[in-house]
Amino acid sequence: MNRLIRKLRGSPLFNRHRKDKINIFVSIYPSNKGGGSNTFAYNFQQWLKDKTLYNQVFNINKADRAIVIADKIEIKSLERARERGCFIIHRLDEHVELNEDEYRTRKHAYIRSLNKLADVTVYQSDFVFDNMHPFLDRPGRYEVILNGADTGDFYPAESPGNRIGHITWGVGDKKRLDIVYDTIRQNPGELFLLIGNHSNSKYDFASLPNAECVGTVQRADIVSYLHKMKFLFFPSENDPCPNTAIESILSAVPVCFNPTGGTKELVKECGLPISDFNTMLKEHGEFRQKCLSRNDLDFDEVARKYMDLN
Repeated sequence: MNRLIRKLRGSPLFNRHRKDKINIFVSIYPSNKGGGSNTFAYNFQQWLKDKTLYNQVFNINKADRAIVIADKIEIKSLERARERGCFIIHRLDEHVELNEDEYRTRKHAYIRSLNKLADVTVYQSDFVFDNMHPFLDRPGRYEVILNGADTGDFYPAESPGNRIGHITWGVGDKKRLDIVYDTIRQNPGELFLLIGNHSNSKYDFASLPNAECVGTVQRADIVSYLHKMKFLFFPSENDPCPNTAIESILSAVPVCFNPTGGTKELVKECGLPISDFNTMLKEHGEFRQKCLSRNDLDFDEVARKYMDLN
């Protein structure tokens, strides 16, 4: 399958430049699973499909506009694109920390080099802006644009579910699976629904009698699991702009969140911090009603903001 995709992406039809349209390049080709940047790339690809003004290309050399996600491009390719007049948007959902390991140090140094070639920088939240803007030597042209999701893919169920949900694709320390594990153990009377890579973590979630471990699922199936939840438990710390929280709110599932990072900017009145977990247990119905009134998370609006950048 991967060989077929590579073959298609290299074909003239797949990479065709349209003189009658604005040709858009996104530096990640999305898969059917995963969150973060992968989900953004998928949403943008879907959004472009029926647009009369825009055409997606998969070769930056054929693009009029390029959305470069974090470090996901070779700098030589970006230099050539800039030389031929391609408008470069650098999308960032990163944050730097003190005493980073070698991998993150190199990654962020590379991002800083790429950013010098960008026409405009997009920070995914105020949290990202506050952290990355000084690190990048304060680029002059920037915007803060929160993420969104497709309201055709994520929508409310007729009635709320009866489980507390958790969704994660990563299992690193910042996902705070220790908090998830302890919360499940401390609440034996509550049912928990776990979607993602929990089995790859160091915690034995499968041994917990009140937790159902589903594993990884296709993107199209996530909404059916969200509909089984009364709220999402999301203790991930310093998360720049989590798509999971957006998809949850659009599905009328309030979020119990870690107040560090950019999550609180997305959740707003549609949930409570994890320190108020017991209150969330009692009042999740009221927060569901607030989710139903949100109209600012549609990816259509997000994509148009990117296309309006100049």
